[in-house]
Amino acid sequence: MLRVIGLLLLLTVACAPDAERNAPMPPAGDNVDVVSGLMAAFNAHDADAMREFWHSDVTWVELSGQQASVVTSSAAQLHNELIAYFESYPTVSSSLENISVNGNFVTAVERPVWKEGGERQSQSSIVVYEIIDGKVKRFWYFPPQ
Repeated sequence: MLRVIGLLLLLTVACAPDAERNAPMPPAGDNVDVVSGLMAAFNAHDADAMREFWHSDVTWVELSGQQASVVTSSAAQLHNELIAYFESYPTVSSSLENISVNGNFVTAVERPVWKEGGERQSQSSIVVYEIIDGKVKRFWYFPPQ
């Protein structure tokens, strides 16, 4: 009888609605650490440090409507793109919001801010990073909003 009561109690607890039990787990782990490290290096405008977080054949893809365009397909190319970007936007910094993890994929809303003509500018884009062996292999940016 005690077994039946124990089993019923376990089933009641396991099946009962519980906001805390159903709340999404905060993202954690190595893949989020890779993306967080990459963002910290970005905010330091350190393209050399950022390179430590990419595969040598990293691919950056821009998505727009039904089109996907490869922006860069190597670490050297991405490094050069970022050096030019930091020169063009010396005040830029960025943050990641709503981070979500699904296996090797880390998804977030990236929100860069910068000053242009003395005024603060901002936009946001959904970004998806694919992490393989502790480094970014590919990342996709959706159109900025």
